[in-house]
Amino acid sequence: MTDNANDSPADMLFAVGMKYDWRQSQSPAAATLARAAFQQAATMGHTGAIRALAHMIFEGGGGGQDKEHALLLLWSAFIRRDNSALEELADMLESYAESIENPSICKAATETSQHIEELDMRLQQVESFMRKLANARSIEKHA
Repeated sequence: MTDNANDSPADMLFAVGMKYDWRQSQSPAAATLARAAFQQAATMGHTGAIRALAHMIFEGGGGGQDKEHALLLLWSAFIRRDNSALEELADMLESYAESIENPSICKAATETSQHIEELDMRLQQVESFMRKLANARSIEKHA
C-alpha cells in the first residue's frame, strides 16, 4: 500500500491522522483525533498508520499507554513488508528495555534490539546486491 493521500480511504485517514499528529503536543483533542484516524487506517492495513499508531500507543498519546502492544504493532508493520518498521522496532525495543524493571526481560529486549539492528543491516546488504544484480542483468540484455 502506498502512502499517497489520494489513493485510498486508508491513505486519506492516514493524512488526517498526520494533520492532527502535528498538533498533538498543543491539544489533547488533536492527539485523540490523530490516534483514532491512525487506528482506522491501520485496521485497513496502512503500514504507515500502523507505525504511527504504535508510537502513539507506546507513549500514551491520545489514549492509554501499552508498550507491548506498540511493539507488536511495529512487528506487524514489518511483517507486512514495511522495512521502515524494522529500525523503528529496534529503537522502540531499546526504550522499552530501559523502562523494564525485570532484569531478564530487560536483557532479552536489549538483545532482541541488537539482533534487529543486525538484521536490518544484512537486509540492506541483500537489497544492495540485488539492485546490482538487476542492473548488471539489464546491461547484459541491452548489450
